[in-house]
Amino acid sequence: MAPRSLYLHGNWIECRHLNAGRVVMSEDESHLTGAPWKNNLYLLQEQAPVPRVVKCRRYFEHRPPQYGEEFHGLIERADAEVMLKEAGEGAYLVRESKRSLSAYTLCIIFEGHVLNYKLYYDGAHYVGEKRFDNIYDLVADGLICMYVDKYACEYIQKMTEEVVYEQSPYTVYNRSVGKTRQVAPRPHVFTQQTFKMPHYCDYCRNFLWGLVQQGVRCEDCGFAAHKKCSEKAKPDCQPGAKYIKRIFAIDITTLCIAHKTEIPVIVSSCIQEVESRGLKVEGIYRVSASHEQMERLKRQYDSHFYVNLAQVEDIHTICGLLKLYLRLLPQQLVPFPVYRGLLQIYAESNSPQDIRKAIRNALYDLPETNAKTLKVLLMHLNKVAEHSADNKMTAENLSTIFSPTLFCTGITPALPQQQHMLLHTLIAQPQLVPVKLADKN
Repeated sequence: MAPRSLYLHGNWIECRHLNAGRVVMSEDESHLTGAPWKNNLYLLQEQAPVPRVVKCRRYFEHRPPQYGEEFHGLIERADAEVMLKEAGEGAYLVRESKRSLSAYTLCIIFEGHVLNYKLYYDGAHYVGEKRFDNIYDLVADGLICMYVDKYACEYIQKMTEEVVYEQSPYTVYNRSVGKTRQVAPRPHVFTQQTFKMPHYCDYCRNFLWGLVQQGVRCEDCGFAAHKKCSEKAKPDCQPGAKYIKRIFAIDITTLCIAHKTEIPVIVSSCIQEVESRGLKVEGIYRVSASHEQMERLKRQYDSHFYVNLAQVEDIHTICGLLKLYLRLLPQQLVPFPVYRGLLQIYAESNSPQDIRKAIRNALYDLPETNAKTLKVLLMHLNKVAEHSADNKMTAENLSTIFSPTLFCTGITPALPQQQHMLLHTLIAQPQLVPVKLADKN
């Protein structure tokens, strides 16, 4: 299967290293996924400029209460441009308009050009349809959207045209759990939605970019999509399906909130079973599993059937099921910004003590559910490695297998030894992940 490409800076770039192990799949694995998610736009969003406020040092007796240090009062447009260009890409400020009383202008520098927007406030800040609690988020969302629109314009225009609806995640899921179309077609009830965690379109499989109101969601069944994609969805709403409550290919935080668990049940169940009867099995996590059995178990989990893994005779199938779950996460357990920070540690730090401290600090940026799941997984892999005399799976071997699945390496080619070395360190020292797990007693 040819590697995917990312439309970046006017060129399509091969993404052989994008989400290795998930986006670039073998033909043997692809039928298990149904519909793998496309991370191109997520990775592009990560490259967008970061907002930088140009602070005003002057005191304003009657500064509007909704503004802070970004407010510069009544200044010339040319003066604002000079300050923004000196501050650099992503810089912003708010100035009072000379043309209208109590009117304000948001000034942002993007791609070297100063952009001016009439700024409104009615309890929330806005320049268009979206509403924001603060100026920083408004600017951050604007920079993301402008960056994605500029460098992925052609991709965005075509992403809905290439969709085969029968292969969309929503349709595949309903078919896999035995849901049939209603006798009378039922349209979806879409409303604007702000997704707190990275989310993907159930129509085109692409990332929903931006910080707020990234797309829409059906109030009845949970179908999430870009606004443009929702207009092409068929009237096949399944209100009883509660699409968001499936197990596989769902954002990990959303899943744990829906199921009221600290980590995904499938992760804890697979780990428990491996530790009860698989620690001394030679080649554990390395030997290939039965695709047919894995697909059957995946369907059972997604259909909310009770799954007793103790009845699964082949322990390698359970190991494969855990790896499949991790591969199908819309966003890998260690997202690109955290992974990038972890790699920089090895380039900048010298002593082992400095490296351990820096790793722990970098992992503080992980979402809570990701951190808890990662720690549980690392503690498990550490236990597997302790039995390497029997199972022949050292921490080094395990890091080779799991690193492409756990780390989102972005568009920057990552040397395999870098990933392996990082995961090897984490397996050997799972306490570096800074979370407090609930007492099981």
